[in-house]
Amino acid sequence: MKVTEHVEHLLRQGKKPKELTELGFPKQVVTRVRRQLKKEKIASQLKGQKGKAGAESHLQSSATLSSQAEPHQVKLSFLASKVQELEERVQAVEALQVDLEELQNCLDGTPALGLKHCFKCHCGASGFVALHIKCTKCGRETWRGWFPKE
Repeated sequence: MKVTEHVEHLLRQGKKPKELTELGFPKQVVTRVRRQLKKEKIASQLKGQKGKAGAESHLQSSATLSSQAEPHQVKLSFLASKVQELEERVQAVEALQVDLEELQNCLDGTPALGLKHCFKCHCGASGFVALHIKCTKCGRETWRGWFPKE
């Protein structure tokens, strides 16, 4: 089974895109397949609405139907394009959310994250803090941090 087919199958089962990216599926593939499924859904909804209009045509005269169908069709296509635009924006926001979560996970492992902003010494100084750092390969030691200007 191809990756795209597998992603499509899982999305149809109700899995969320975020879950699939966490499982290791490429984010681009998940996004592309999700967009395609949404386009198919909109197209099927539009066909269903056209079918309803066709059933009503037996009840109305063809002149009345054609004059009423055109404005509705224009409105439907306009709304479909707006829905597509909103879906693309939602997907972009979801992609940003995934990126932010990945960034947060990377930062969570950072030693002394935010120490500059919360450190206050008993002497009254704030934000002047440094960490003693040692290279675990060669053993060289140094200091990194924020020092007052002399």
